[in-house]
Amino acid sequence: MEIGGDRLGTFSLTVRRAFVGCALVPCAVAVGNHYFGWGLFGGGDVWPIVASFALLFLVMRYLGPTVQQLREYREARGRSREK
Repeated sequence: MEIGGDRLGTFSLTVRRAFVGCALVPCAVAVGNHYFGWGLFGGGDVWPIVASFALLFLVMRYLGPTVQQLREYREARGRSREK
């Protein structure tokens, strides 16, 4: 169920999951900086969080796995377990 069909590239599910995982790293650092008071970004904690989640949104929208890819993966995995 992909709306618009304007994903970038023809990447495999594994590569698309890797893109999302890489985009999660800045989110984790920004949120950890806010909650643990690491002071990585100076006094402003909010803008790095906003920017990292905007990056995550864009990666999920244009490079993340599609619902169809996830369904195919689950169906194939289920068939391999039945054998």
